Amino acid sequence: MSGEYINSHSIEEYWKKLQKIYRGRASNWQNLTKEEYEKIERSERTDSDNEYNQTRLGKETDVIDLAFYKYLPGRLVAYHVRIMHKDNSSEDHYFQIQLKEE
Repeated sequence: MSGEYINSHSIEEYWKKLQKIYRGRASNWQNLTKEEYEKIERSERTDSDNEYNQTRLGKETDVIDLAFYKYLPGRLVAYHVRIMHKDNSSEDHYFQIQLKEE
């Protein structure tokens, strides 16, 4: 996400660090289910870091994230984040944040 470099050895630790970054940019946080995320009728965008992160997995870090998002009115962004470990395990997270006004 936005060029942050997170180095972690476990999915759980990575998610805590990543969540802290997202929460720091948000004035509001809401967890979503996969179904709630999929019901949002907006085009899904792929984070520009996804391709770069995939090249780092297993070489520079044990864990990466792949982020997908949908922009909504009112400075809201719905996210689907897949956190992947080099052992091929993964965990999906769905949430919505309201971006802080700059």
